[in-house]
Amino acid sequence: MMLSAFFKKTDKFFGKLSKFLFYSAGVVIIVVMLLITIATISRYLFGKAMAWTTELGAYSLLLVTFLGGPLLAREGDHVNIDIVPNLLKGKKEYGLNLFTAILSFFTCILIAAFALDSTINAYVKNQMIVSFINTPRYILLSIISGGFFLIAVNYIKVAYDNFKKLI
Repeated sequence: MMLSAFFKKTDKFFGKLSKFLFYSAGVVIIVVMLLITIATISRYLFGKAMAWTTELGAYSLLLVTFLGGPLLAREGDHVNIDIVPNLLKGKKEYGLNLFTAILSFFTCILIAAFALDSTINAYVKNQMIVSFINTPRYILLSIISGGFFLIAVNYIKVAYDNFKKLI
C-alpha cells in the first residue's frame, strides 16, 4: 500500500515536471525565433551581424528536443511505427506496449549513462566547443543525459499503465 502511494506521488511529480519542461520548450522556441529575427534585421538594416544567434539556434534544437521528450514519451505522442500494434487488440496490445516501454526504458537509461559518463569526462577535462559562444561541452552533454533519464522515468509510467491493463 505504501509503495502505491509513493508511486502515485512520484508519478504526479514527474507528470508536472514533464509538462513544465514541455511548455519551457515552447518558450525557448519563441525566444530563439525572436533572437534570430532581430539578428536578421540587424544584419540587413544596420550591417551588424549577430553570428552567435545561429549557434544559439542550433543549441536550442538540442534543448527543445529533450525538454519536450519526457511528456511525449509519457503520453505516447512520440514518433512510432504502429503497424503491428494496430493489428493487435486487448491483452496482446497491452503486452506489446509493456514490452516496448520496458525496452525503451532500458535503452534510454543506457544512453543516459553513456551521456553522463561523457558529461563527467568533458567536465573533468574542461572541454570547450570553440566557437562564438565558447560553450563548455559538458553543458550540452548534460542536456542529453538528463533528457534521456527523464524520458526513461516516463517510460516506467507507460509500462506500469500497460501492466495494470494486462492483469
